Amino acid sequence: MKGENPEPSPVLTRESSIRFQCRPSLPCFTKCCRDVTIFLGPYDVVRLRRRLGMTSGEFLRHYTITLLPEASGFPLLILRMDEKRDKKCPFVGPGGCTVYEDRPWSCRMFPLDKGEREGQYLFVASKDLCLGEDGAEEISVADYLLSQGVPHYEEVEERLRALGPEPGMLREPIRNPRLQHMCRMAMYDVDTFRRLVMESRFLEIFYVERDLLERIPTDDIAVLELGQRWLRFGLQEGESLRLREGILGRDAAEGRK
Repeated sequence: MKGENPEPSPVLTRESSIRFQCRPSLPCFTKCCRDVTIFLGPYDVVRLRRRLGMTSGEFLRHYTITLLPEASGFPLLILRMDEKRDKKCPFVGPGGCTVYEDRPWSCRMFPLDKGEREGQYLFVASKDLCLGEDGAEEISVADYLLSQGVPHYEEVEERLRALGPEPGMLREPIRNPRLQHMCRMAMYDVDTFRRLVMESRFLEIFYVERDLLERIPTDDIAVLELGQRWLRFGLQEGESLRLREGILGRDAAEGRK
């Protein structure tokens, strides 16, 4: 009834069943791709920039907006909606998503979202706006997520998060614009961070394992892994990276000269 609060979505588990199938024949097709906030993780940026044949820097400039939360100052990315097309996703065409195989994690999750606890999910598609349940066959939450490629995405993102800093555990919010820029580079701009590693004194200062170092020139995930470890070292003084033996003494001597 109008004016009443909507009933909360029931909590689902991986064993729960849902009915959902997005398809072009539905009158609501691609309406959910308009005027929506889509957060992008590091792996999203890697997949999308490869799909588009762009450098990471080009992708970030053309398709993203950087947010700096007041609580942490740690940069977050959202996808820039197309203001000339009624705030549609820039990758939506007449036939639907033009980057479907490499679409972001949040798009893969729809119509589900994660619940408050691990292993819990919510069905978030509004029946007033989305008709994906109509005529769809029943499928378990686990099988639906698998069909959308979500487990692979989550595996990569979880590995990166485990290597990187915890923004909520920083001693104080990041306010220095230069430091915020460095965080954004290490998190999302793989091409620029790769150049930093290969062309600066990075490898003279830090010890990088041979197998990881060999992957850096061609493997974007390896670059992201090293970037996360570098941020953790700098922001939380962890042992995620090891300084080369004698580097502090040499730098001090050079400074005296």
